[in-house]
Amino acid sequence: MVTDDRSSKLCAHGFQFRNWPGAGEEAAARMGISHAVILPPNARTIIVAGQVGIRDDGTVSENLSEEVETAFEHVDKALKVAGLGDDAWEHIYKINTFEISAPGLMDIVLDKARVRLGSTKPAWVGVGVQSLFHPSLHIEISVEAYLPGENR
Repeated sequence: MVTDDRSSKLCAHGFQFRNWPGAGEEAAARMGISHAVILPPNARTIIVAGQVGIRDDGTVSENLSEEVETAFEHVDKALKVAGLGDDAWEHIYKINTFEISAPGLMDIVLDKARVRLGSTKPAWVGVGVQSLFHPSLHIEISVEAYLPGENR
């Protein structure tokens, strides 16, 4: 049996968020994710390249939470420049994070994501990596999102 999470606003656009019952469903609820996402036909999508926590002045905060917040803000900016509004994160159906091991990083990332995602529970791949392109970075985030509206 498949469990279908209908809480996301994307469900109104034909998206389906699926988890298997038991341990799969429990893990999905705990992490705020979905194990599988089915896109509707002809869905317009936004692919956001890897975003990191480098500030406008080229520096990376020594505070891990601030670095992660900056990376999330960059994702926000990319989604908005592509045409989404203030609820941009609620249109995300897939997240990839590339993470350097750091105490508390996962909790910081999940907390910041939950605030933005609302009831949307995207498919999420988190990959532990040895390094990113800048030695002070701990995370890189890429996402895929749905862009409502007519095809152009």
